[in-house]
Amino acid sequence: MVKTVLLSVFFLLFNFATQAQVTTYSLDRNARLQEFHLNNPNYVFQASSKNKLGTRDTLDIPFFDDFSQSTLFPDSILWLNNQVHINNQFPILPPTLNVATFDVLDPQGIPYRNTLNRNFKDAGDSLISQPINLSSNGGRAYSVADSIILSFYYQPNGYGYHLNGEDILRLWFKAKNGLWFQVWSKVGESKSRDFEQVMIPLLDSNFFHAGFQFMFTTYTRQVGNANHWHIDYVLLDKDRDRAETTYNDYAIQTTPTSLLKDYWAMPYEHFSQDPDAFMDDSVRLSVSNLAGIDKRLEIRHEAYANGTMVTTTAFPTNANNHDAQSTRQRNLPIYSIANVPNTGEVNVQRIVAVREAGVPNDITVNDQFSFTQIFHDYYAYDDGTAEQNFGFDEESSTKNTIGEVAYGFNVAKRDTLYAIATYFNQAVYDGSRNRFKYRIWKELKGVNGGLGDSIIYESEEMTPTYSIANGQRTFTPFNLDTVLVLDPGRYYIGWWQGSIFNLNVGWDMNYGNTQNMQRKNPNLLAKTAEILDEWSNDVPEGTLMMRPHFGSKRPLYASVHSFEKKKFKPIIYPNPTRSDVYFEQEYEQVSIVNSQGQEVLLASNVSKLSVSNLQSGLYFVVLRSRNGEQFTARLVIITH
Repeated sequence: MVKTVLLSVFFLLFNFATQAQVTTYSLDRNARLQEFHLNNPNYVFQASSKNKLGTRDTLDIPFFDDFSQSTLFPDSILWLNNQVHINNQFPILPPTLNVATFDVLDPQGIPYRNTLNRNFKDAGDSLISQPINLSSNGGRAYSVADSIILSFYYQPNGYGYHLNGEDILRLWFKAKNGLWFQVWSKVGESKSRDFEQVMIPLLDSNFFHAGFQFMFTTYTRQVGNANHWHIDYVLLDKDRDRAETTYNDYAIQTTPTSLLKDYWAMPYEHFSQDPDAFMDDSVRLSVSNLAGIDKRLEIRHEAYANGTMVTTTAFPTNANNHDAQSTRQRNLPIYSIANVPNTGEVNVQRIVAVREAGVPNDITVNDQFSFTQIFHDYYAYDDGTAEQNFGFDEESSTKNTIGEVAYGFNVAKRDTLYAIATYFNQAVYDGSRNRFKYRIWKELKGVNGGLGDSIIYESEEMTPTYSIANGQRTFTPFNLDTVLVLDPGRYYIGWWQGSIFNLNVGWDMNYGNTQNMQRKNPNLLAKTAEILDEWSNDVPEGTLMMRPHFGSKRPLYASVHSFEKKKFKPIIYPNPTRSDVYFEQEYEQVSIVNSQGQEVLLASNVSKLSVSNLQSGLYFVVLRSRNGEQFTARLVIITH
């Protein structure tokens, strides 16, 4: 794959620490996993092999997984364990959307052995395949002559925290006698690289048996959500040539950028003041061509705002050529989401798809992607996921000096700022006893012509609060103790600390999936008394996870149980539909019932369903979530 190489995290940390004295660190936990387990307390990963006529059996080749159809955990039909984290936040330009990320966290998102110790090395994540039948094919025994090869792509680090020479990724094969043999390994390094493909042929007859398995393992320093390796596009098949490293496949590669020019999210009432000013000029995403030949790939998209279609486009007929074995950014026309009935929150369901007209594609599961962009009561540059932590560098800075961080936002509408939400974390340094004050400024000295620091709000001294409001590692709200009505204009939120320490605030390394993800946020400033009391934008690449909330005061980031008590209405779109129907989340079971009460379709663990084989008419969709809740909605199908 042809991609841009990211500067090493080590260089960023060293260069930045010597100048502005703020830096980034690894996380200690995985908030997405903790949130999932909080929402689904009865969840148990149950590995299950294929079933043939009700009889348990091993898998057959080809074995393939690019993780594009998995969320959080790997597919239990293909894999025996769930230690790795399936995501698209930590890798940089993977072959296809979603990868398996190896870190030093257990399936609950907690450090192994509940230990954070850079000087202690032990096992990290592993990923073990289900048993695979490499004994015979149609009665004929497999052998070396069948040219069976396992291939995969890997990337060290990505947007995650850096590896070093003490960290190792290994691949193992299971022999007939049940013993595991190491067949490949890679030593860690501090810089990130493009995804690299590895081809491992099976050349030993001891691997040709009915219970063959392969396994990825890591041996690493025990540092929590760090020391990342990413695996993608795993294929085990016969009749392969080690020199043929291309595939008749193309795929969505990245999450499409925000609809907004400057933000990932903002209050819809503020957006409505001037929608054209806030909307970006196009939607951008990356598409990969894994084939050995150029292709004419066509991209389309559609969107639904609170269930109502706001755009749909046909596949273009004048697609540009897409070079073989390359990544290419594609730009899609922007569309209006103005005049959507505002009920306090607007959810825009966004769907993108890629194809090559008239040419079959071997793997279609990675050709389409859907997700939701939310307009709530806050401004946000970040996309809600933290890859690292941010704060002042304790090792290179003088401790007895004042530090301040300010985060600029352009407020579009006269409104009440009632809360600041901050993503606090605990990582390399324990900041739970460190004291700081929230501050809000109207202007900063020397910034955009500011004559001085104009502080319009300052809190009492406090210490960080970790997820007390919601029982999980996520944003923690601070409600202002005064009414603060802000006129339209630029304001800054942030904090003051009387000595140098790392407050460990969440850091979004890919900057909310913006057009240029590998850049610093120009709205983030910091200063200390050591550098002439001047504000500086000399910050790492990425963006801070801190948000101002506007409007009427409401509970923020409350526990999941309080949300479960509210009436929930599932989102089904498009409705009416002619072929496929989508849901706002993955459901454990989906049943389609006709108007006579007969079940005509049943599926498990899906967020999309094809109904093209059903006749026109009114149907009822029964959805069951993983925590046992059941919902029913109407669906109209039109086939002509």
